[in-house]
Amino acid sequence: MTEPAVVVLSGSLTPGSKADQIAGWCAKWCASRGASAKVFQGHELQFPFYAPGQGLRDRPAVKEYLDALAAADGVVLVSPAYHGTISGLLKNALDYINELAGDERPYLDGRALGCVSVALGDQGATTTVATLRTIGHALRSWPTPLAVAISGPGPFLGEDRKPASPRAQVQLPAMLSQVLELAASRTLARV
Repeated sequence: MTEPAVVVLSGSLTPGSKADQIAGWCAKWCASRGASAKVFQGHELQFPFYAPGQGLRDRPAVKEYLDALAAADGVVLVSPAYHGTISGLLKNALDYINELAGDERPYLDGRALGCVSVALGDQGATTTVATLRTIGHALRSWPTPLAVAISGPGPFLGEDRKPASPRAQVQLPAMLSQVLELAASRTLARV
C-alpha cells in the first residue's frame, strides 16, 4: 500500500513557537507511523494577501504549498489563538486553497483533517479549534472526531521533546491516529 501523505501547517511567525514545535512533533509522529509528512512553518506561509484571479498560484512558494496540499491524504492545522480565533497568517494560507477549486479533487475534498490550537487560556484554545474545524468543513475535508486544544503558560514540549501536558500526550496521538486512519482510506482509493 502507498504511504499516506500528510501536510502539517503551523500558523505562527515566531521562530521556535509553540505552534511550530507542536507541528514538528506531529509530523515526526506521523512519519514514525509510516506516513510521509511535510511541515510548512509560519515563515513558509508568508504569502501576499489572497486575491482570487491574480495568478498567485504560480509563485514558487505558493505552488509548492498548493501542490503539497493537492497531493495530501491528510492535513493537520496548528494555530495559535489570537483574540479567540486562528492567526491571520494561517487564515490567509487557507484562503489560498481556493486556487484548488478547479482541481479533480477541489479544495481539501475527502482529506482527513486534524485540528490543534495552542493558547495561554482554555477559552481561546477551544474557540480557535472550533474555528479550524468549521473552516475544514467549508473546505470539504473530514475533520477528525477529536480535535486538540492545548492551553497553559508553560512549555508545550518537554525536555524529552514530547508533549509536556498529560492531556496532550494522550490526545495528540489519538487525533493523529484518526488522521492516518482516514488518510489510509484515501491512499487505497489511489491504488
